[in-house]
Amino acid sequence: QKVEAMNTLKKLTILCLVLIKTAGASEMNLNGEYGLHLFFNEKEFVDVMTIDTNEQGELTGEMFVPDDFDGKLLNIKHDGLKLTFDLFVPKNRARPVDLIFHYKLQFHAQDAKEFIGFVTLKDETDFVASFVGFKR
Repeated sequence: QKVEAMNTLKKLTILCLVLIKTAGASEMNLNGEYGLHLFFNEKEFVDVMTIDTNEQGELTGEMFVPDDFDGKLLNIKHDGLKLTFDLFVPKNRARPVDLIFHYKLQFHAQDAKEFIGFVTLKDETDFVASFVGFKR
């Protein structure tokens, strides 16, 4: 009986841990506006990222880059504290060609108030920029 009780206790502990992890993941609310402080060539740029959830429960978003462009977040993927997405960056005087940036970020905690991350060119590993973000 003692062994059976221990096995039952182990199963209940595992079940509780799974429920806590699942509940925590579902409570994470990414919706809102974020100030994204991007560091490129040792200069800071402050962009505005907005994330929302559509009627199908999918994440959508936009990025506003002051004095440059607005763009939709593409291929958004959320897994735990991690979020990735792509952003089409149109050519301008400083950029002679269109680019697609790939953002990888990690939230500090489940409250989704702060994050850090890196930007690379899509499908490449070369460093483009780093950033920190704060929910407004």
